Amino acid sequence: MKKTEQHFVWLSLAIVMLAAAVLVPEQALASGGLDEFAGPFEKVVNTITGKWGQLISVAGMAVCGVVFIFNRQDMGEGFKMLLQVVFGICFIAFASTIVTAMFSFSGAVI
Repeated sequence: MKKTEQHFVWLSLAIVMLAAAVLVPEQALASGGLDEFAGPFEKVVNTITGKWGQLISVAGMAVCGVVFIFNRQDMGEGFKMLLQVVFGICFIAFASTIVTAMFSFSGAVI
């Protein structure tokens, strides 16, 4: 099959798929939302940003900092990278609290 024939086949297939989606939209199986996934995701977010999640993330940052300070020369590069990853994850989990505390406004903001 020549390259131009192959391009023609792919273009024809794309046009047929687009026409089918436009003419029969209910067959596209577009539900309009992710309601069935909202509950589990909200539980995970509430666990991470809740009081225990904040406590664990602050403790994790503190432990990573102490281990890094006292064993900096004795650690291998892989362990340093692991500490950086754990610290980053803990900081991301605690960042929502920091952002909420810094930028929470009450009343009208003009």
